[in-house]
Amino acid sequence: MGCATSTNVVVGRKDKKMIIQESVVFVLQFRVPVQSDLQRQLKGVAPKTTIDRLTCLRNQIELVAEDTGGSAISELRTALEEYLSLLTGLIKKSLENDGMEGCVEFKWRTLGDGPRAEICCTNLWMEMLIVIHMMAALALTEANSLMIPKDCYASGSGNGVRVVSTDCRRDAVDLLLKASGYLDFCVREILTQVPPDIKSKLPDDMQESVLQTLAIQALGQGTEIQLGLAVDSQKATLSVKRRIACEQVIYFTQAYHCLSSCEAVSHGCAKKLLRFIYWKFLEAKAAAYYYHGLVTDKGTEPACHVSAVCCFLAAAEILGESKKAGLSFCLAPPVTRAPPMWGVMKHLSQKIPEVAFRKSQTYGYLLEEEEKAMQCLPELPDFQLSLRPDDFELPEMAGCLSRMKSDSFA
Repeated sequence: MGCATSTNVVVGRKDKKMIIQESVVFVLQFRVPVQSDLQRQLKGVAPKTTIDRLTCLRNQIELVAEDTGGSAISELRTALEEYLSLLTGLIKKSLENDGMEGCVEFKWRTLGDGPRAEICCTNLWMEMLIVIHMMAALALTEANSLMIPKDCYASGSGNGVRVVSTDCRRDAVDLLLKASGYLDFCVREILTQVPPDIKSKLPDDMQESVLQTLAIQALGQGTEIQLGLAVDSQKATLSVKRRIACEQVIYFTQAYHCLSSCEAVSHGCAKKLLRFIYWKFLEAKAAAYYYHGLVTDKGTEPACHVSAVCCFLAAAEILGESKKAGLSFCLAPPVTRAPPMWGVMKHLSQKIPEVAFRKSQTYGYLLEEEEKAMQCLPELPDFQLSLRPDDFELPEMAGCLSRMKSDSFA
């Protein structure tokens, strides 16, 4: 949305500046802990060493996130993982002791320059949801940073062409799969434990349909990056490129349908996310029709050439629509910047209009004879999806909780 910590543009008066973030990957807003009196609330329920460590980690997460704006990803991830380990132990303890549930009040607030909405929960599963959601936000932010490296333009090229290394793109795919795994876990394992009355009050970006959508669209973005790698590879065939583009269409179609049913889609995170998905869906569809046209055009029958031209013309039209959709996403609050045209979309924005014009001129006589064929857009082939969310499991309980029975309590 607007939490990426890489490339920024500052606009406005000197006394009132607004940072417009660049968004390659859809990132989530960070939340940081608000100080709570855990010592008093957990006294006699958990070991003092556990309470001290929980308090320390919450303070550490807040201070590091505030000081760095969330850019200290490795440090934040390490703290969150340890905090999650302790929290897992508390949940296991609460399953043995019903009186523990509701005895502690956890508070979090949004990080950033905008309104700082606060969440307050007494449900341990809800607290776990917030923590793993934050871990997903970190993974998405890191993926976005990798796709906008500091030295992101070809040295000496003189044409300002953005260059992202193969390793950075592959690492970004891994992070997107990890984020998808976190979000998928939230839906499958955590939300099922949260009582309906609490679930109904969740923030927009933690609603079930939004979490499901985020998990799917992260896979779609991973596929988008894979298509860019395939375009750069001399070994990747047209059929391989078409398959990847078609898979990308399927992911974003699924994500769009999933989010469309969300009640909160008219505002906030869901509204911004829906526009992002529609933008990426159109880009993917343009790419899919382009590569499907190239594969079809290899046939020798006149009908193959007519079908190919239909694909090229459709790709050109959809490409134009995608640029408008990208602008619509950027203008939806919070305002973001689209990255400059680069990689696969820069390649396609040049090739699609050129090929569509050339092929329609070459086979113009066939198009006149096959007027009916021009009225029916060829269907894209269906492929089995390749990417899946990474498996995520809760960490082992921290040592101080696993020894709970032998510890002295506060």
